[in-house]
Amino acid sequence: MVMWSNLPKEALEDCFKPPDQPCQVQCLHCGHQYSSEEIIWCEGEDGGFWRCPIEGCDGAGFQFDIHPVDSTLWGHGADDEYDEYDEALSHDNDLDDYADAFDDDEPPF
Repeated sequence: MVMWSNLPKEALEDCFKPPDQPCQVQCLHCGHQYSSEEIIWCEGEDGGFWRCPIEGCDGAGFQFDIHPVDSTLWGHGADDEYDEYDEALSHDNDLDDYADAFDDDEPPF
């Protein structure tokens, strides 16, 4: 559980902080699923940021790289476009499959 009282003001005001009400999330970088309570606040030279707790993963930010598994909870999770994108890439990682999944040439993000 996130110990909010132990965090600096910067962490509490960060727009990518985990939600107050925990939920199951998935990182776009590593693909791991875990509770939003496990997202870690990291202090750096240029300030701090929220990051994925999986060692070696550079995913960062709730609703940036780390999204709720149930997109209906927050309204910003994966949607049909992302599902089509994932499906196209899962076949053989061929970019032609990716392009065929969409009506236009722009990626969904």
